[in-house]
Amino acid sequence: MTRSATDKIGETLKILRESGDYVSGDFVAARLRVSRTAVWKYINHLERLGYVFQKSKGKGYRLTGTPDKLYAWEIDRHLRTDLIGRKVVHRENIDSTNTLAFKLALSGEPEGACVVTESQGSGKGRLGRKWFSPAGKNLYISVVLRPGIHPSSVYPITFLSSLAVYDTIEELSGIRPSLKWPNDVLMNGKKICGTLIELSTEADMVRFVVVGIGLNINMQHREIDEELQKKATSLSIETKKTYERALVCGILLSHLERHYRYFRQHGAQGTCGVWEDRAAIKGKTLEINQMGESYKGTVEGIDHDGALLLNMDGKVKKIIAGDVNF
Repeated sequence: MTRSATDKIGETLKILRESGDYVSGDFVAARLRVSRTAVWKYINHLERLGYVFQKSKGKGYRLTGTPDKLYAWEIDRHLRTDLIGRKVVHRENIDSTNTLAFKLALSGEPEGACVVTESQGSGKGRLGRKWFSPAGKNLYISVVLRPGIHPSSVYPITFLSSLAVYDTIEELSGIRPSLKWPNDVLMNGKKICGTLIELSTEADMVRFVVVGIGLNINMQHREIDEELQKKATSLSIETKKTYERALVCGILLSHLERHYRYFRQHGAQGTCGVWEDRAAIKGKTLEINQMGESYKGTVEGIDHDGALLLNMDGKVKKIIAGDVNF
């Protein structure tokens, strides 16, 4: 389907949703400057996507049911952005949103473009781990950014996504989650979100960054992989509520754009400072597992490049990557 046809379908839905009552096909056709037959095709397409309409001869169409899907026009209803999320590529199922977003970025996809899916076959986690991705329950999304920075400054971009998720959870639930270095968001000590960045670089500049986010929204305890049940949670589990995923996505992308703007204005050091404050990590005793080695000490803070500064018996070690144990 062309971008123009997709836009028209979204506009048709918007007209019907704003009315809340019957709308004639002739009225929609006049508003969109298309034929009456085109409107009929748009309605049929929306029905195939899961929307429900009452149809009355002489009155037209009335929207009576909306699927919980991450369609571009559903996300757009909740966006407060100028850049991020203004183009959304939706797939019912895909191996990995990061993989497709990376291919699109290589082909010149503009900054802010997103890939979102209802389920993933081979979702990616950090250090090559698999991200469990059941269908129709959570949010799996990847965003293309083109910050035009030196590769040495790119690591803190992973903080942007965890900060955006932190703000989203607080806005939706009133609960402040916790942040775990380097890229996890936790509720009640269990992981609710993971993020992954992948990038393409030249000698002295980042060509683009793909920011992947997996946020558990409506998944229930029984639906979590048995090996992860003691470690993972979801918004629904923690709040006993069900969420409209497109709403969560729109809010998340809006917070992501706000933090990205801050990153562009204040640099990596500014974003690292914000993350450090939110995580309240200074003074904590942590054990870091890195490449088979274990380091235990007191956190002195986050360096300007996103590294963890760990004080071990008076000697500060700079740790770029690793797994954290509290």
